[in-house]
Amino acid sequence: MTISILDQSPVVHGTTSSEAIRQTMDLVQRADALGYHRYWFAEHHATASFASASPAVMMAHAAAITQRIRLGSGGVLMGHARPLEVAETFRTLQALAPGRIDLGLGRAPGGDQRVMNALGYDPKGAVERVREVMQMLADQRVATNNGNAVAVPDQTSPPEIWMLGTSVDSASTAGALGLPYAFGSFIDPTNITAALTAYHQSFMASAFCDAPKTMVATVAFCGETDAEARRIMQCSEQWFVQSFLRGQNVRFPASGEPLDVTAQERVITAFRRETVIHGDPASCRQQLEHLRQATRCDEIAIVTITEHHEDRVRSYELLAPHHPAS
Repeated sequence: MTISILDQSPVVHGTTSSEAIRQTMDLVQRADALGYHRYWFAEHHATASFASASPAVMMAHAAAITQRIRLGSGGVLMGHARPLEVAETFRTLQALAPGRIDLGLGRAPGGDQRVMNALGYDPKGAVERVREVMQMLADQRVATNNGNAVAVPDQTSPPEIWMLGTSVDSASTAGALGLPYAFGSFIDPTNITAALTAYHQSFMASAFCDAPKTMVATVAFCGETDAEARRIMQCSEQWFVQSFLRGQNVRFPASGEPLDVTAQERVITAFRRETVIHGDPASCRQQLEHLRQATRCDEIAIVTITEHHEDRVRSYELLAPHHPAS
Protein backbone atom coordinates (compact mmCIF):
# COMPACT_ATOMS: atom_id res chain seq x y z
CA MET A 1 0.00 0.00 0.00
CA THR A 2 1.37 3.40 -0.98
CA ILE A 3 0.87 5.86 1.88
CA SER A 4 1.47 9.60 1.91
CA ILE A 5 0.78 12.58 4.19
CA LEU A 6 -1.32 15.72 3.75
CA ASP A 7 -0.47 18.46 6.26
CA GLN A 8 -2.42 21.67 6.91
CA SER A 9 -0.06 22.86 9.69
CA PRO A 10 -2.76 22.88 12.41
CA VAL A 11 -2.50 25.49 15.16
CA VAL A 12 -3.51 24.39 18.67
CA HIS A 13 -4.81 26.85 21.26
CA GLY A 14 -1.91 28.17 23.36
CA THR A 15 0.62 27.76 20.54
CA THR A 16 1.52 30.00 17.59
CA SER A 17 1.27 29.64 13.84
CA SER A 18 5.06 29.83 13.67
CA GLU A 19 5.29 26.82 15.96
CA ALA A 20 2.86 24.97 13.69
CA ILE A 21 5.10 25.64 10.68
CA ARG A 22 8.17 24.41 12.56
CA GLN A 23 6.30 21.27 13.61
CA THR A 24 5.39 20.63 9.99
CA MET A 25 9.03 20.83 9.01
CA ASP A 26 9.96 18.43 11.80
CA LEU A 27 7.27 16.04 10.60
CA VAL A 28 8.31 16.13 6.94
CA GLN A 29 11.85 15.15 7.91
CA ARG A 30 10.51 12.25 9.95
CA ALA A 31 8.20 11.21 7.10
CA ASP A 32 11.18 11.20 4.76
CA ALA A 33 13.01 8.76 7.03
CA LEU A 34 9.90 6.65 7.69
CA GLY A 35 9.32 5.85 4.04
CA TYR A 36 6.19 7.85 3.26
CA HIS A 37 5.79 8.38 -0.49
CA ARG A 38 4.66 12.02 -0.64
CA TYR A 39 4.16 14.96 1.68
CA TRP A 40 1.66 17.56 0.52
CA PHE A 41 1.20 21.04 1.99
CA ALA A 42 -2.26 22.66 2.03
CA GLU A 43 -3.33 26.17 1.06
CA HIS A 44 -5.63 27.91 3.56
CA HIS A 45 -6.13 31.63 4.08
CA ALA A 46 -7.24 33.84 7.00
CA THR A 47 -7.97 30.90 9.28
CA ALA A 48 -7.02 30.53 12.94
CA SER A 49 -6.96 26.75 12.51
CA PHE A 50 -4.24 26.27 9.87
CA ALA A 51 -0.92 28.01 9.24
CA SER A 52 -0.19 26.59 5.78
CA ALA A 53 -1.03 29.37 3.33
CA SER A 54 1.81 29.08 0.81
CA PRO A 55 2.51 25.48 -0.22
CA ALA A 56 5.27 26.40 -2.67
CA VAL A 57 7.29 28.15 0.05
CA MET A 58 6.80 25.17 2.36
CA MET A 59 7.90 22.81 -0.41
CA ALA A 60 11.06 24.79 -1.10
CA HIS A 61 12.19 24.63 2.52
CA ALA A 62 11.18 20.98 2.84
CA ALA A 63 13.20 20.11 -0.27
CA ALA A 64 16.30 21.51 1.42
CA ILE A 65 15.91 19.37 4.56
CA THR A 66 14.75 16.04 3.06
CA GLN A 67 16.37 13.47 0.80
CA ARG A 68 13.86 11.29 -1.07
CA ILE A 69 10.20 12.01 -0.26
CA ARG A 70 8.04 13.63 -2.94
CA LEU A 71 6.79 17.12 -2.04
CA GLY A 72 3.59 18.68 -3.30
CA SER A 73 0.84 21.23 -3.05
CA GLY A 74 -2.45 20.05 -1.67
CA GLY A 75 -3.16 22.23 -3.48
CA VAL A 76 -2.61 25.43 -5.46
CA LEU A 77 -6.05 27.02 -5.75
CA MET A 78 -6.66 27.90 -9.38
CA GLY A 79 -9.66 30.16 -8.74
CA HIS A 80 -7.19 32.97 -8.07
CA ALA A 81 -3.80 31.71 -9.26
CA ARG A 82 -1.99 33.14 -12.30
CA PRO A 83 -0.92 30.35 -14.70
CA LEU A 84 2.49 31.75 -15.63
CA GLU A 85 3.37 32.34 -11.98
CA VAL A 86 2.30 28.79 -11.06
CA ALA A 87 4.27 27.28 -13.95
CA GLU A 88 7.43 29.23 -13.13
CA THR A 89 7.18 28.52 -9.40
CA PHE A 90 6.88 24.78 -9.94
CA ARG A 91 9.53 24.66 -12.62
CA THR A 92 11.82 26.35 -10.12
CA LEU A 93 10.93 23.78 -7.48
CA GLN A 94 11.52 20.97 -9.97
CA ALA A 95 14.95 22.42 -10.76
CA LEU A 96 15.77 22.52 -7.04
CA ALA A 97 14.48 19.01 -6.31
CA PRO A 98 14.38 17.11 -9.63
CA GLY A 99 11.83 14.31 -9.77
CA ARG A 100 10.40 15.04 -6.32
CA ILE A 101 7.81 17.74 -7.02
CA ASP A 102 4.02 17.35 -7.29
CA LEU A 103 1.66 20.11 -8.41
CA GLY A 104 -1.76 19.50 -6.89
CA LEU A 105 -4.39 21.84 -8.36
CA GLY A 106 -7.73 22.66 -6.73
CA ARG A 107 -10.64 24.98 -7.37
CA ALA A 108 -11.81 25.68 -3.80
CA PRO A 109 -11.65 29.31 -2.59
CA GLY A 110 -9.37 28.50 0.36
CA GLY A 111 -11.35 30.68 2.75
CA ASP A 112 -14.51 32.73 3.27
CA GLN A 113 -15.96 35.61 1.24
CA ARG A 114 -13.36 38.03 2.64
CA VAL A 115 -10.61 35.76 1.33
CA MET A 116 -12.29 35.40 -2.06
CA ASN A 117 -12.51 39.19 -2.38
CA ALA A 118 -8.91 39.73 -1.30
CA LEU A 119 -7.57 37.10 -3.71
CA GLY A 120 -9.81 38.01 -6.63
CA TYR A 121 -11.37 34.54 -6.67
CA ASP A 122 -12.96 33.58 -10.00
CA PRO A 123 -14.11 29.94 -10.03
CA LYS A 124 -15.42 30.19 -13.60
CA GLY A 125 -11.90 30.62 -14.97
CA ALA A 126 -10.27 27.89 -12.88
CA VAL A 127 -10.38 25.03 -15.40
CA GLU A 128 -9.01 27.19 -18.21
CA ARG A 129 -6.17 28.25 -15.90
CA VAL A 130 -5.41 24.58 -15.22
CA ARG A 131 -5.16 23.99 -18.98
CA GLU A 132 -2.83 26.97 -19.34
CA VAL A 133 -0.56 25.67 -16.57
CA MET A 134 -0.44 22.24 -18.23
CA GLN A 135 0.49 23.80 -21.58
CA MET A 136 3.22 25.94 -20.04
CA LEU A 137 4.72 23.02 -18.13
CA ALA A 138 4.72 20.83 -21.25
CA ASP A 139 6.34 23.60 -23.35
CA GLN A 140 10.01 22.73 -23.87
CA ARG A 141 10.98 25.78 -25.93
CA VAL A 142 13.84 28.07 -24.98
CA ALA A 143 12.47 31.44 -23.87
CA THR A 144 12.47 34.00 -26.71
CA ASN A 145 10.64 37.18 -27.71
CA ASN A 146 8.52 35.18 -30.15
CA GLY A 147 5.20 33.45 -29.58
CA ASN A 148 3.59 32.91 -26.17
CA ALA A 149 5.58 33.52 -22.99
CA VAL A 150 7.77 30.59 -21.91
CA ALA A 151 7.84 29.72 -18.20
CA VAL A 152 11.35 29.83 -16.77
CA PRO A 153 13.51 28.09 -15.88
CA ASP A 154 12.86 26.88 -19.42
CA GLN A 155 13.31 23.33 -20.75
CA THR A 156 12.60 21.94 -17.27
CA SER A 157 10.82 18.61 -16.94
CA PRO A 158 7.28 19.05 -15.57
CA PRO A 159 6.30 18.10 -12.04
CA GLU A 160 3.69 15.40 -11.48
CA ILE A 161 0.33 17.18 -11.85
CA TRP A 162 -2.78 16.18 -9.87
CA MET A 163 -6.33 17.47 -9.76
CA LEU A 164 -7.90 17.72 -6.30
CA GLY A 165 -11.55 17.72 -5.36
CA THR A 166 -14.53 16.28 -3.50
CA SER A 167 -17.18 16.23 -6.21
CA VAL A 168 -18.26 14.43 -9.37
CA ASP A 169 -17.53 17.62 -11.30
CA SER A 170 -13.90 17.86 -10.15
CA ALA A 171 -13.42 14.15 -10.84
CA SER A 172 -14.85 14.43 -14.35
CA THR A 173 -12.64 17.44 -15.02
CA ALA A 174 -9.55 15.53 -13.90
CA GLY A 175 -10.48 12.62 -16.15
CA ALA A 176 -11.13 14.82 -19.17
CA LEU A 177 -7.78 16.59 -18.67
CA GLY A 178 -5.93 13.29 -18.31
CA LEU A 179 -4.63 14.02 -14.82
CA PRO A 180 -4.36 11.88 -11.67
CA TYR A 181 -7.15 12.64 -9.21
CA ALA A 182 -6.97 13.07 -5.43
CA PHE A 183 -10.29 12.87 -3.58
CA GLY A 184 -10.44 14.82 -0.30
CA SER A 185 -12.38 12.36 1.83
CA PHE A 186 -11.04 14.12 4.94
CA ILE A 187 -13.16 17.14 3.95
CA ASP A 188 -16.31 15.33 2.87
CA PRO A 189 -16.50 11.60 2.05
CA THR A 190 -20.10 11.80 0.83
CA ASN A 191 -19.41 11.70 -2.91
CA ILE A 192 -16.41 9.40 -2.95
CA THR A 193 -17.94 6.51 -4.87
CA ALA A 194 -19.72 8.68 -7.43
CA ALA A 195 -16.65 10.89 -7.93
CA LEU A 196 -14.17 8.06 -8.45
CA THR A 197 -16.59 6.30 -10.79
CA ALA A 198 -16.98 9.49 -12.83
CA TYR A 199 -13.21 9.91 -12.97
CA HIS A 200 -12.62 6.44 -14.39
CA GLN A 201 -15.46 6.84 -16.89
CA SER A 202 -14.25 10.21 -18.15
CA PHE A 203 -10.50 9.55 -18.17
CA MET A 204 -8.62 10.30 -21.38
CA ALA A 205 -4.89 9.64 -21.53
CA SER A 206 -2.61 12.67 -21.76
CA ALA A 207 1.07 13.51 -21.86
CA PHE A 208 0.92 13.80 -18.07
CA CYS A 209 -0.87 10.52 -17.27
CA ASP A 210 -1.41 7.52 -19.54
CA ALA A 211 -3.82 5.61 -17.26
CA PRO A 212 -6.23 6.52 -14.43
CA LYS A 213 -4.47 7.20 -11.13
CA THR A 214 -6.23 8.02 -7.87
CA MET A 215 -5.47 9.00 -4.32
CA VAL A 216 -7.85 9.18 -1.37
CA ALA A 217 -6.96 11.57 1.46
CA THR A 218 -8.51 10.46 4.75
CA VAL A 219 -8.32 11.19 8.47
CA ALA A 220 -6.46 8.68 10.64
CA PHE A 221 -5.50 8.38 14.30
CA CYS A 222 -3.27 5.50 15.35
CA GLY A 223 -2.27 4.69 18.93
CA GLU A 224 -0.59 1.82 20.67
CA THR A 225 -4.10 0.85 21.80
CA ASP A 226 -7.65 1.68 20.74
CA ALA A 227 -8.03 3.78 23.89
CA GLU A 228 -4.95 5.81 22.99
CA ALA A 229 -6.31 6.42 19.50
CA ARG A 230 -9.60 7.64 20.94
CA ARG A 231 -7.71 9.98 23.27
CA ILE A 232 -5.67 11.67 20.57
CA MET A 233 -8.67 12.14 18.26
CA GLN A 234 -10.65 14.16 20.82
CA CYS A 235 -8.99 17.43 19.81
CA SER A 236 -10.02 16.98 16.18
CA GLU A 237 -13.58 15.99 17.06
CA GLN A 238 -14.08 19.02 19.29
CA TRP A 239 -12.71 21.30 16.58
CA PHE A 240 -15.10 19.67 14.07
CA VAL A 241 -18.03 20.75 16.24
CA GLN A 242 -16.75 24.29 16.64
CA SER A 243 -15.56 24.82 13.07
CA PHE A 244 -17.86 22.78 10.82
CA LEU A 245 -21.05 22.61 12.86
CA ARG A 246 -20.90 26.06 14.48
CA GLY A 247 -18.93 27.96 11.85
CA GLN A 248 -16.36 29.38 14.26
CA ASN A 249 -12.86 30.44 13.16
CA VAL A 250 -10.85 28.98 16.05
CA ARG A 251 -7.62 27.25 17.01
CA PHE A 252 -7.68 23.52 17.62
CA PRO A 253 -8.71 23.09 21.26
CA ALA A 254 -6.31 22.17 24.04
CA SER A 255 -7.29 19.72 26.75
CA GLY A 256 -8.90 21.43 29.70
CA GLU A 257 -11.17 23.42 27.39
CA PRO A 258 -14.54 21.73 27.99
CA LEU A 259 -17.16 22.03 25.28
CA ASP A 260 -20.88 21.59 25.83
CA VAL A 261 -22.10 19.48 22.92
CA THR A 262 -25.76 19.24 21.97
CA ALA A 263 -27.47 15.94 21.30
CA GLN A 264 -27.58 16.69 17.58
CA GLU A 265 -23.88 17.60 17.48
CA ARG A 266 -23.09 14.38 19.31
CA VAL A 267 -24.97 12.34 16.70
CA ILE A 268 -23.27 14.09 13.78
CA THR A 269 -19.84 13.67 15.39
CA ALA A 270 -20.49 9.96 15.93
CA PHE A 271 -21.51 9.61 12.28
CA ARG A 272 -18.30 11.34 11.16
CA ARG A 273 -16.26 9.03 13.39
CA GLU A 274 -17.48 6.10 11.30
CA THR A 275 -15.56 7.52 8.31
CA VAL A 276 -12.35 8.12 10.28
CA ILE A 277 -9.54 5.55 10.48
CA HIS A 278 -8.73 4.99 14.16
CA GLY A 279 -7.42 2.31 16.48
CA ASP A 280 -4.26 0.36 17.13
CA PRO A 281 -1.78 -0.29 14.28
CA ALA A 282 -3.29 -3.61 13.19
CA SER A 283 -6.81 -2.22 13.17
CA CYS A 284 -5.80 0.96 11.32
CA ARG A 285 -3.98 -1.00 8.66
CA GLN A 286 -6.99 -3.24 8.19
CA GLN A 287 -9.22 -0.17 7.82
CA LEU A 288 -6.81 1.44 5.35
CA GLU A 289 -6.71 -1.73 3.28
CA HIS A 290 -10.48 -1.88 3.28
CA LEU A 291 -10.59 1.73 2.05
CA ARG A 292 -8.06 0.95 -0.68
CA GLN A 293 -10.04 -2.04 -1.90
CA ALA A 294 -13.42 -0.28 -1.67
CA THR A 295 -12.23 2.72 -3.71
CA ARG A 296 -9.67 0.90 -5.89
CA CYS A 297 -7.35 3.83 -5.24
CA ASP A 298 -3.65 3.67 -6.00
CA GLU A 299 -2.59 5.60 -2.92
CA ILE A 300 -3.86 6.86 0.44
CA ALA A 301 -2.85 10.17 2.02
CA ILE A 302 -3.29 10.49 5.77
CA VAL A 303 -4.39 13.61 7.64
CA THR A 304 -3.74 13.46 11.39
CA ILE A 305 -4.35 16.39 13.74
CA THR A 306 -3.80 16.06 17.49
CA GLU A 307 -3.38 18.40 20.41
CA HIS A 308 0.25 17.43 21.00
CA HIS A 309 2.86 17.25 18.27
CA GLU A 310 4.41 14.12 19.76
CA ASP A 311 1.06 12.30 19.49
CA ARG A 312 0.81 13.22 15.82
CA VAL A 313 4.37 12.08 15.21
CA ARG A 314 3.72 8.78 16.99
CA SER A 315 0.54 8.14 14.99
CA TYR A 316 2.44 8.57 11.73
CA GLU A 317 5.29 6.40 13.04
CA LEU A 318 2.90 3.55 13.80
CA LEU A 319 1.44 3.66 10.28
CA ALA A 320 4.72 4.27 8.45
CA PRO A 321 5.89 1.98 5.63
CA HIS A 322 9.16 1.38 7.51
CA HIS A 323 7.48 0.55 10.84
CA PRO A 324 7.90 -3.10 11.96
CA ALA A 325 4.12 -3.55 11.89
CA SER A 326 3.99 -2.63 8.21
